[in-house]
Amino acid sequence: MTTSWGIDLVKRISWGFITLKCPEGVCYGTLAVHRMCFSLSLWHIILGVLTLGVDDSRHTRAVVQNGLWIFKFVGWIALAVVAFVIPNGFFEFYSKYVAMGGAGVFLLVQLVLLVDFAYNLAEACIGRWEDTERPLWRNILVGGTCAMYLVFAIMTVADFVYFARDGCGRNQFFITANMLACILVSAIAVHPRVQEANLKSGLAQAGMVTAYATYLVTSALAGSPESSDSVPECNPLARAASARATMAVVGAFFTIGAICYSTTNAAVKSNTLIMSSGNSAYSALATDDPNEVPLTNSQMRQSALREAVANGSLPESALTDYDSDSSSQDDEKHGVQYNYTFFHVIFSMASMYAAMLLTNWNSISSTDHIIIIGRSTTAVWVKVVTSWLCIALYMWTLVGPVVLPDREWA
Repeated sequence: MTTSWGIDLVKRISWGFITLKCPEGVCYGTLAVHRMCFSLSLWHIILGVLTLGVDDSRHTRAVVQNGLWIFKFVGWIALAVVAFVIPNGFFEFYSKYVAMGGAGVFLLVQLVLLVDFAYNLAEACIGRWEDTERPLWRNILVGGTCAMYLVFAIMTVADFVYFARDGCGRNQFFITANMLACILVSAIAVHPRVQEANLKSGLAQAGMVTAYATYLVTSALAGSPESSDSVPECNPLARAASARATMAVVGAFFTIGAICYSTTNAAVKSNTLIMSSGNSAYSALATDDPNEVPLTNSQMRQSALREAVANGSLPESALTDYDSDSSSQDDEKHGVQYNYTFFHVIFSMASMYAAMLLTNWNSISSTDHIIIIGRSTTAVWVKVVTSWLCIALYMWTLVGPVVLPDREWA
């Protein structure tokens, strides 16, 4: 939908018998992409409103989240059709302000999930090593950390060799700034005061963040648009046909994978991201209401287990094992596993982010037959700034407990 390539292909396949006369912005182009993604984003907002306040699967509106699949599909198709009759002026405003803002928020959510993933993965390896005393987990932790820093070193050297030629001051600044920031954050991660305040800090997490930030800078430089004749060629991959095709395929797969991971994890981790545990399946039950209906023996046992889990006396597995005794047991009868409304808000922003990526942040040209995700000046700056924010966010998790020792850090 980004160009008229699809319309021209239909004409060629039909030997000219089928000719689609459709102006740019309606059936193809930047605004056409935003029309489709807008319908999906709006549909998730509608579903989020319909599921607002649903706290367990027995709620009458819980079926909106867990069923009615045919009706939801038809509803989205109807919105997509309506989106194509909305004037272009609306989508010009939507693409510049609403979609770009939602995509920016989704990028921040991605960064939070990355830092959280780095901590969780390192803690999992350390926990397995301490529990089993097997050197395998130690080797995985140490080997993975070394591999991350090896990737950082290789990409940094490659960036200097291919993208930092004489006259390419912007590229030299990006590479040097990223290298110094990664070295700095790694040194902070192993500083005695930081490790005393944050026992979870270490080179394992710093290595993952460093490798990801360096990847973003490398991807930004490799996706820089072609330079004019009067400017030095700072991206030798821009005019290579094989490199263009490879970047198109790799960019598409990586983008789809990143969006799928971010949306699903952000949605099911809503309680952590919005700092609320009211809907947690393991939160304690209130029993002080004098009008509360008396509980049965099974419910009393369930309540006691939930209280013990909420107080930290028992692990969450105790309650999970109790619920798994019956295979037909509803795992959301005592509370939803995630916030349904937040789930749809995340997917709505993900649709805006997808539109920004597919249009190279509103900078595609209708004359291009192949759209390479990330190849525009705007996309370059988005990736570089994202790498800076990633390092800054991780650095705050390191220095935050030192600066604010009285605050509780998760």
